[in-house]
Amino acid sequence: MDREPLLQIKGLSVRLRSDDETQPMVRGVDLLVKRGGCTGIIGESGCGKSTLCNAIMGLLPAGQWLVEGEMLLGNEQVPIENDRRMDAYRGSRMSMIVQNPLAAFDPRMTIRAHFLEGCPWRERAKMTQQAMEQLDAMMIRDPETVMKSYPFQLSGGMLQRVMIAISLLSSPELLIADEPTTALDSTVQAEILSLLRKLQRERGISMLLVSHDLDVVSRMADTLYVMRAGKFVEWGMAEDVCNNPGHPYTKSLFQLRSAFSSDTKVHRIR
Repeated sequence: MDREPLLQIKGLSVRLRSDDETQPMVRGVDLLVKRGGCTGIIGESGCGKSTLCNAIMGLLPAGQWLVEGEMLLGNEQVPIENDRRMDAYRGSRMSMIVQNPLAAFDPRMTIRAHFLEGCPWRERAKMTQQAMEQLDAMMIRDPETVMKSYPFQLSGGMLQRVMIAISLLSSPELLIADEPTTALDSTVQAEILSLLRKLQRERGISMLLVSHDLDVVSRMADTLYVMRAGKFVEWGMAEDVCNNPGHPYTKSLFQLRSAFSSDTKVHRIR
């Protein structure tokens, strides 16, 4: 049975302001993420993937960026052009994992302080317990020690698990993962992908997974979009796009991938 859509984007454009001109970074894209599904976006570095993610989350400063288009979460219009109104969505209904876990944390704050940031004093004991439970769900063996640690005392893989825990603390409907395994070695990368798949399956979270790494996206996504120069040039079921690409740019991406790997078929994480 086909799932209903959770996130629908129509005609989303992002332009960077520069003096009296604007430079297009994302060019009128349409995008769909189904409830409980995983939509992937692939494309080379600099094609606009991260800019699109930040626009969806409402993280682009209005004075520097111009965002236009329509976005629906469920049947609700999302005010992506209004930073203050986006506070009702960011971190609660939508969360984001960024590509550099170390850069995402304040080195002066403990992990516990990151979990409790903005939390009212009377709710801190409850929030601390919830944080411990989330860290345990991330398969972190000693949550108490991790809570007391500073970011620089943890490995990249551990920090990525902590970031996922923070992102899921409010039980969001949509999780955006922007290059979530780029800074990790292959063994830790596989662990993080398996963890994300497990969380998606058990909690029914919808996921938008973005990467320039074709192996990462093809193993996770059920639907796949291919981005080039701020536009989607191909989209469809992930297995079809990966194994039978139709656009010349998509073909070139997978030809480059096959040149470095003897295994060119898709093997999804179950």
